[in-house]
Amino acid sequence: MDDFVRALTEGVLIGGVYALVALGVVVISKSSKVFNIAHGEIMMLLAFMMWWLLDPVDLPLGVGLLCVGLASVLIALICERVLMRPLIGRPMLIPFIVTLILGIFVKGTSTLAWGGTPRTMPAIFPEGSFTVAGASFSYTLLLSFLIATALFVAFVVFFQRTNTGLAMRTVAEDHVVSQSLGINVKRIFAICWVIGCLSAAIGGILMGSMYVVDTSLGVFTIMRALPVLLLGGVDSIPGAFVGAIIIGLAESFGATYIDPHVTAFREVLPYFLMLAILMLRPHGLFGLRAIERI
Repeated sequence: MDDFVRALTEGVLIGGVYALVALGVVVISKSSKVFNIAHGEIMMLLAFMMWWLLDPVDLPLGVGLLCVGLASVLIALICERVLMRPLIGRPMLIPFIVTLILGIFVKGTSTLAWGGTPRTMPAIFPEGSFTVAGASFSYTLLLSFLIATALFVAFVVFFQRTNTGLAMRTVAEDHVVSQSLGINVKRIFAICWVIGCLSAAIGGILMGSMYVVDTSLGVFTIMRALPVLLLGGVDSIPGAFVGAIIIGLAESFGATYIDPHVTAFREVLPYFLMLAILMLRPHGLFGLRAIERI
């Protein structure tokens, strides 16, 4: 029973952080129809930047957060205006390949700048742990979950209740109709990229605090985000949260009951889940089933 409660608690806490990471991919994909495969590498770059500002440079936490936030906005605007905007109207495969190349470039740049050695993020959260049914969990994990969930909920409220959020929902449905209604579609694209990169920055800081900051962090994250998105539905924001919790629980229970007997099962479980989702329900639990006229 203790193992069950521990796996349940750990899965929910980790899933909340996965949800914030997946949110950045969903927002960009939903609005501009571009699947940003470089999201994980951008997150890794911003996590390295946060470590560099807090450790070697020794800036205060607030200043470091502000610098990383501004850097994420700058990266978002460069990606949207320089790389994505000229590709509007092109086949979907071309922007996908561009983001793939962008991810390779970002990872190479990060490796040149900081090397391939894993870095430990300076303590951002209070040290110590709390106990659930005899199992101990760090405050870092708990506070990461609370921050990620609060930001996810805040975005959902923004998406549902504000004029900009309404414009984003309209653009997500149809670009041509949105332009006919007077909505600046390019401006909405830029806003979505900014939100996506901000979620990458916060997600990178949280993931770096939970684990380590390493060049493999981007691949690790995107391979968690993909099954989350496929399970919840690539075009569904609430589905991203539900999918993230399910993936977190699957990893946690797999590590508890199977991993002791099958080495590194937790690492390959998301791939099995992704394959099963694609075969059984390609549009996800909350995604819309697309019907196209031939």
